[in-house]
Amino acid sequence: MVPDDALLRRLARSSGLRSGEVRRLAELEVVIVGGGALQPALVRRLRRIRRLRRDLGLSLDAAIIVLRLLDRIDELEGTRPGPQRARVLDELPG
Repeated sequence: MVPDDALLRRLARSSGLRSGEVRRLAELEVVIVGGGALQPALVRRLRRIRRLRRDLGLSLDAAIIVLRLLDRIDELEGTRPGPQRARVLDELPG
């Protein structure tokens, strides 16, 4: 589900990404956006993507791959805190 334009702009402003990037991440279901409220876990995830892009000079696609690998490491090490509202899907649904 792709959020409306107002929520995309708020997420972009909060994370430092562009609205188009946030839209693409939502379309690819790299982040799951629900409701109209800014969820702290979602904003942290978007900021992590921004840092990967900025600090390592990665493209958006490369940052998504690295994020999935970091998620997998966290999962294997058992360091992922509590239930995640922002999640990564290994495969597209359907």
